[in-house]
Amino acid sequence: MQNPLVSQTEFIIKEAKARFKNPALLWAGGKDSTTMLDIARRAFAQLEEFPFPVIFIDTGYQFKETYEYIEKYAEVWKLKLIRAKNEKALKKGINPFSVSHFECCNALKTAALKMTIKKYKFDAILVGIRWDEHGVRGKESYFSWRENPSHMRVHPMLNWSEKEIWNYLKRNKVPYNPLYDRVEHGNLVFRSIGCWPCTKPVPKDSLEERGGRALDKEELMEDLRALGYM
Repeated sequence: MQNPLVSQTEFIIKEAKARFKNPALLWAGGKDSTTMLDIARRAFAQLEEFPFPVIFIDTGYQFKETYEYIEKYAEVWKLKLIRAKNEKALKKGINPFSVSHFECCNALKTAALKMTIKKYKFDAILVGIRWDEHGVRGKESYFSWRENPSHMRVHPMLNWSEKEIWNYLKRNKVPYNPLYDRVEHGNLVFRSIGCWPCTKPVPKDSLEERGGRALDKEELMEDLRALGYM
């Protein structure tokens, strides 16, 4: 018997595919979006090709392990991978060291995603966020309409917990980003993975899953969401 949580997520993914003409799936190479991607792949396993284009937002500052993981499994799983990259912002010198984390995320992530949505005329974007991951994300709904550009954000993973994500990945032997298994000096681990200048390992027993992410960006998540961030 299938896990009710998996069944719910699969239903939302299939609903998005049925309701929208040109949906895409966002894959960051982290545990949550990888779980969503695997459930979607299993849901449409009978098809010759995976029916969603897969967007990877490339800031130019992801960890080496993330790039290698994305490139390897995009090929293994035969994904139609789209790299969303704001080349203009990078050429202007926007980076995590010269501007605030808010400005950097807005330019290299939010703007990059918006440009990709406009370019490919996507009408829905599936995102693997969870309610318990961050206070702002606790306000999300399964289907959330966005403007500029007009599209639907679909959130199939909202009910999941961090523990349930890991149970799924390990039970189904899904390859995941090797950074999660790396233990740093002081018994520190990566529980949430973003860009390397803004991500630090945390103690294994830390209560804050995103405690290793840049603090000022975390505090401004509401503003980033209003501008189109995840």
